[in-house]
Amino acid sequence: MTKSMILFLTIFSLFSCDSNVSNFKVDSEENISIGALELKSSSDIDNNNNSNLVKNRKMIWSANLKFQVTDVDSSTKIIQKLSKDLGGFVSKMDLKSTNYEIKNTIKIRIANENFEKLINDFKQQAIFIDEFNIQSKDVTEEFIDIESRLKTKKEVRERYIDVLRNKAGKVSEIIEAEEAIRKITEEIEAKEGRLRYLKDRVSFSTIILIIYQKVKFKMTPETYEKPYFKKLTNSLKNGWCIITTFILFLANIWPLLLIGGLIMWKGKWMINKIKK
Repeated sequence: MTKSMILFLTIFSLFSCDSNVSNFKVDSEENISIGALELKSSSDIDNNNNSNLVKNRKMIWSANLKFQVTDVDSSTKIIQKLSKDLGGFVSKMDLKSTNYEIKNTIKIRIANENFEKLINDFKQQAIFIDEFNIQSKDVTEEFIDIESRLKTKKEVRERYIDVLRNKAGKVSEIIEAEEAIRKITEEIEAKEGRLRYLKDRVSFSTIILIIYQKVKFKMTPETYEKPYFKKLTNSLKNGWCIITTFILFLANIWPLLLIGGLIMWKGKWMINKIKK
């Protein structure tokens, strides 16, 4: 009887251990799967935040490009047309000529989405590219800071306006509130101006393009001599100017001439009287 009971208890304990082991395995697998899901979910959230940050980032793009062309005049017209077709515009142009080249410096503003395409279109006009670089500046932090400060200053101004309307009773309080509103308004306008400037720079990229054309060397004349007929004409003009200037001078001093004539006449009369 005792042996049967011992055998029964042994078999029962073995089955119980197997069941606990299997339960432990299941629980462990469930915990691992839940942890993996939590990590995946956290990763998805981070990715979404990063994508939103990249999407909302405020970048100012600019490029410097210099290359040789066959003809500066025709290439300039093509560059203007390419910029206009993509919604851009030429904001500045500076054409210079030297003894050995003709150079045109062009400043173009273009929307960011067409920035790279326009540069690639420009490159097709090049015979030889001397310089090409692209720069970017992240102004996201400044952008957010200005917007935050603007919101705060506008709220403060509204509070001052409320004080001026409802609570200010003395003349000194009214003057103080009006002065505070004026100063805050000036600060708001300055911040809004800076924000508009940043928005313009972020929305439209800047391309500084220098195109040049090689020409045959030609000496610049050192002196320039006027022709004889030109000299004669100038001399006649100068003589007439002298005459008219002298007549005007006499007209200005006629009182002095009159007084001088009277003095001379009176002096001669006195001399003649003394002699007699």
